[in-house]
This record gives sequence, structure tokens and C-alpha cells, in this order.
Amino acid sequence: MRALGVDVSVARGLDLVELDQSLRILDTRRRVGVDELGAALDELGPGVVAIDSPPAWGTNGPSRRTERELRLFGIHSYGTPTRDRDGHPFYSWMKVGFRAFDVAGRRGYRRYASGRAKGTAMEVFPHATAVVLAGWLPPTGARKREWRRAVLEAQGLETGPLRTADQIDAALAALTGIRALRGQLSALGDPKEGVIVLPSSRLPARPYPRADVVVSSAGAIMAARTS
Repeated sequence: MRALGVDVSVARGLDLVELDQSLRILDTRRRVGVDELGAALDELGPGVVAIDSPPAWGTNGPSRRTERELRLFGIHSYGTPTRDRDGHPFYSWMKVGFRAFDVAGRRGYRRYASGRAKGTAMEVFPHATAVVLAGWLPPTGARKREWRRAVLEAQGLETGPLRTADQIDAALAALTGIRALRGQLSALGDPKEGVIVLPSSRLPARPYPRADVVVSSAGAIMAARTS
């Protein structure tokens, strides 16, 4: 059981992190071109590909249902608009992600919509993954990179090989993929326009609370619940 996490960037290319079922890091790759992703998939052979990007443009309005549903949990993300925003430079990173999904699809990883995760390419959101696994939103003023690293460590993942924020996000993506392969997943939104996969089969009935202390380690995370 292996999952490949893919973090997407226009300037820095793709960051790849592959995990096995024991959450051991099997491989990390930086600055991978989208055109090189297919060869990496052939070589690494993951059971699922978890990509930090929407798979395609939205179908109605400035955001998709999946992003609106995330907000009900207090988790905010960029909206994926319809194709008429194609020329806006901000969305260039999404188009890199679209290409990553296309490459994965040509390698036999169909876009995840529902059901079993094996053999699919799924949209994930590292910030949402970290919130769901921690059980709360990061404290105000917490440094994103350190907080997300601490979430990974609290899950038992050795983060020493992860040198950058992009690698940490790719690892969170891969962790979501591993949990999805185990059946520990929820998929928000409309499968026709794309769903974001979260790493738990049980989600709260109300928004996640915000932690009230600055998190500096995995131990601090365990003590950071808001009263």
C-alpha cells in the first residue's frame, strides 16, 4: 500500500512524496516538471495519487460545492471558478494541477469521485488534512510550516527528510492518500465538478474550533484544544 502526494507550483514545479502503509517516506522528489510526472508514476507505482489542486475548472460561479462545504467546517480555500477566468494569472497554478490530473489519467489513474480510492487520482487540500487530523484550526499566529510538520509527527511520520513547506504539503497529501486506501476518507462536493478528499470517515457536526496556543511541537498540538 503506497500513496504519492503531489504539491503543485508554477515556479517550483511539482514536489512528490511517496509513503507506505507504515507512513515511512519511500521517496521525495523536488522541482519535477508536469511532463515528467508520468515517468515518475510508472517508476513509483503508487496505489493512489493525491494532488493538491482542483482537477478542472468549476461549472458554476466563483467556487465549487466542495469548497463551499469545506467552509461549513471553518476551513477556507481558494475557490475554483469557471473557465472564463482562464486568463487571470492567479489561476496559473490550478492549470498546472489540471495537467497533473491529465497525466495521471493517461497513466491509468482515473479521477476520484466516490467509492474505493485504489487506482485513482484524488484532489486533496493539505491545510484541510492538517485540520481534520489535529481536530482544530491552527492557533492565530502559528507558523504554517511548523504547525503542519507537527501534525505529521503526531501521526507518527518521521519528517526529517522534508526540508520545505512544499514537501510537507506533499507528505500531507500522501498521508491523505494512505488513509483513503484504508477507507478512512470523506469526499465533499459534487463528483461532476470535483470532490476534495479528507482523511477521515467521520466529520464533526459543527465547525472546527481554533486552538488557543501557538503550536511548536507534536506534544503542543496534543495540548492545544480550545476550552
